[in-house]
Amino acid sequence: MTTNEGSTTMATQAESSSKHLGAARALLDEIGSSSDPQVMATAAVAHATLVLAEQVAVARVVMATDSITPAAHQPSAQ
Repeated sequence: MTTNEGSTTMATQAESSSKHLGAARALLDEIGSSSDPQVMATAAVAHATLVLAEQVAVARVVMATDSITPAAHQPSAQ
């Protein structure tokens, strides 16, 4: 069995991204109960950015998975 160095790197990056996104979500939850309109607006923008970052992270995982698994319509190289 051979390992794919690219998939290892992608897994490490995904773990790192997940930690950062988790920390960002925790901070956002802390400031979410503020009554200051400017803080609330900033939190809304931060939330939208966080959602987008999470979607990009998922897309990266899907693309990485697709790149290392053979497609169903492609013949295997045997």
